[in-house]
Amino acid sequence: MIVAIVILELIACLCITMLIGVGNRGGDMALAPLLAWLACAILQLVIHHWPRRPYARYGLLVAVMLVLLAGVGFEGALVIPYVHQAFFIAGVAVLPQLWWEWPSKATKGRLLGLGLIGLASLPLGFATWCLANIWIVKANAWSAARGETYCILVSDGRYFSSGTYHAVSNDWDLTGWRMFRARGGGGSGDCCQWDFHALLLTQGNQLFNWSYHSQRFERLSNQSRGMMGLTDLTCRREG
Repeated sequence: MIVAIVILELIACLCITMLIGVGNRGGDMALAPLLAWLACAILQLVIHHWPRRPYARYGLLVAVMLVLLAGVGFEGALVIPYVHQAFFIAGVAVLPQLWWEWPSKATKGRLLGLGLIGLASLPLGFATWCLANIWIVKANAWSAARGETYCILVSDGRYFSSGTYHAVSNDWDLTGWRMFRARGGGGSGDCCQWDFHALLLTQGNQLFNWSYHSQRFERLSNQSRGMMGLTDLTCRREG
């Protein structure tokens, strides 16, 4: 059963990878679903085949918590891109399976439950990451601003007109889904435009770019701002 679940997850992630790749030819964003699948598949197989002894189960729980911590707490560009998000999604995805299999006995009912949990694991992990991204971005924005008043800007998402940004109107603009798109707005995409996932503008006119690679805001130089047409940004909200 668990092997079938892993294979189905792989097929789904391959499809998502191809869809993302359409708008990001030559980019590495398309690797993100496969990294999440790989991390999740390893944890799922280990949890299912690990000995049922109590000390072994607690060891698995600690390992999953460390994976979650790595997905949230690590900063800095790593060798593998998008590994922070992959770790977080995988850590959340396997928690229901870990709970279900903790007292597991090989019965048909528990096997059916495992199948249902397995099919919902990656969607659950992705949905949780989308919401958690709000607090990850806000915490990093506060840290990068160093006490200055600031605002977070996101792309207008207009095709053929990159570089147009507005201040976020609410926290929902910072969800992973809205800050991580395949074609153009709010992320990258060489189909029609290239935009930053989000920008941080401080009262002192310092500008930072949100990077999923390093999971933090990274400062843009004045030269880069001029080249990208980002010299006239404002925190004023539309309307």
